[in-house]
Formats: sequence, structure tokens, C-alpha cells
Amino acid sequence: MHRRIMPSRLSGIVWIAAVVATAGLTWFFLGDRSDFRGIAEDAKSIVSSESAVEILEIDVQPGQVVRTGDTLVRLRNPELSLRIAQIMHDIQNASGDASMNSAESQRRIAQLRADYQTRQSQYLGEIRTLEEERTRNRKLVSGFGAMGGTSSDSDASGIQDRVKALKQQIEVEEAGMRSQIALLEGSKGDMRRLANSRNDALRAELSLLHEEEKHLVIVSTVDGVVDSVNFRVGEKASPFAPIMTISGHRPTLVRGYIHERVRTDLSVGDSVDVLAVGMRPAKVRGVVVGLGARILEFPQRLWKIPQFPLWGREAIVRIEPGNPLLLGELVTVHRPALAKDGK
Repeated sequence: MHRRIMPSRLSGIVWIAAVVATAGLTWFFLGDRSDFRGIAEDAKSIVSSESAVEILEIDVQPGQVVRTGDTLVRLRNPELSLRIAQIMHDIQNASGDASMNSAESQRRIAQLRADYQTRQSQYLGEIRTLEEERTRNRKLVSGFGAMGGTSSDSDASGIQDRVKALKQQIEVEEAGMRSQIALLEGSKGDMRRLANSRNDALRAELSLLHEEEKHLVIVSTVDGVVDSVNFRVGEKASPFAPIMTISGHRPTLVRGYIHERVRTDLSVGDSVDVLAVGMRPAKVRGVVVGLGARILEFPQRLWKIPQFPLWGREAIVRIEPGNPLLLGELVTVHRPALAKDGK
């Protein structure tokens, strides 16, 4: 006689539990969810120089609070110092041109034109290099801005000022050359006037170089805390190398992470609520300013299980200033129903 096997009540409960668990996991990973975790951060301000420099003096140290306008670091540009010394020497010797004769005047005219063309080529080459650097920087800043970061405007304005100074320098030297040639050809006997003209041109160039020299004293453009100092006094820094970084007192953005299996219609411009994880009742409003275009690994801090990494895309949220969140604090980003429905 064969015994008929009947499913027990327990096995039925197990099957129901399995179905419910499968549905729950499916909703968790594939459902349309509006919440995700992130970390409150601040966009660092990077201090750098557009030319190769030597560190003369560092006026701050890591952890120090700085205000806008505080002196951060003093630099020295060897090439700039050499050019200033040469011009000052030329100014002192400018009066010696008064004794030139007619033949010497013709030689001087040719020399002036050759020197001007040489310097003009150098300046134009440097302007092209700076323009190319500015174009690359704009592309980098545009990509970084899409991710919610900010950057100090000191690098871009420095390049613009340098290009302007070089163009002014070309105009000054051309005017000086034309003035000197006119004096040599029209009044070869009046060498004193030529010396004075040369002296004025040199002083104009010296004034421009002194203005450029002022940019070697870097002051803070933001209020914050010195995060890191990457060089010591006496060391040399290459162009655009980060000399130091400054962080704000409070976070200005949240770098969130949306799991790759989560379906969401979150988009740039959506308003969200940012809540501190844990017992603190900190809450602040924010706006989505960037969504990652590639899948990357979550920070280990956001892993559910240490041995199993999670993957997804970034979501950058800009939060209100003066918020109660802490730098590096773990937060939950929630999109309210009104923002979810739109609009």
C-alpha cells in the first residue's frame, strides 16, 4: 500500500513566505524608490599658481580657520624676478644712449625692431598657451560643475589677467619701439629724448610686472578651514599644482548613491529633503544638481555587508547654506511626493 504524501500546513506557510520575500526583494531592488543614502561634503577650494613658483612663506597651517582676505601663502617667480632686475638695470643705464652717433642710431633701429619681434613672438606664444590652458580648464570645470562641485575662481581669473597683461605688454613695447624709432630717424642728434622715451617704456613695463608680482601673495577667497598644506617653505611648485586646500565650516552638497537595480525618475532640478541618519533631527532642503552618467562602486561606508560591494550612480544634491549637518555625516535623501509628482 502506498502512502499518499500531502503537503503539510508548515510547508504551505514556507511557500507563502518565500513568495512574499521574493516580491519584497523585487520591489526593493526594482521598484520606483525615492530615497537613497549619501554623505554630506563640502566643495574644497584649491589654492594654486598658474606659473612655476617657489614657496617663500606659508602663513597658515592645517586646521586653521581663515576668513576672506586672509593671507595664505607668499610665492616667488624666479623668471619674473629676473626680468624685473633686468629692467631696473636698463633704467639706470638708459641715459648712456645720449652719446650715440648717426651710424649707431641706424644699428639701434634695427636692433629695436629685432628685439620687439622676438619678444612679440614670445608673448604671442605664451598667450596661445594660456588660451589653450583656459579652454581645457573650462571643460574640466564644466564637467565638475555637473557633478555639483565648486571651485575657486582664482585660476581662471589669473589666466585672464595674465593674457590681458601680455597683450598690454605687446602694445606698450610696440609703442615704445615706434616712439624710439621716430626719435632716431627724425632727430638723430637728440639722444636724450630717446633715452627718456626708452626710460618711460621700461618704467611702464616695470609697472606691469609689479602688478603681476602682487598675485604672488595669495589671499583666501572664502571663509573656511585649511584642509591640507602640500608644500613646505623653499620647495618649488609646478603650474596649477595644489599648494593647499580649504574646506568650508559646513557641508554645501551631498554626494548620494543610487543602486544600479533601483528604478527612479529622479532628475536634475528636483527638490529633495536631506535628513541626518541616526538620532539627530537634522533636516535641510536641497536641489539635485547632477546625476552620474556611469556606474561606479559605492564608498565602503555605504555597503550593506562589508564583503559585498554595491554599485550604482552618483546623485549630487546642493543643500542650503548654514545647515545643521556635519561634514562627512551620513544622510538620507528623500524626494517628497509633491516634487515626485512634479512639477
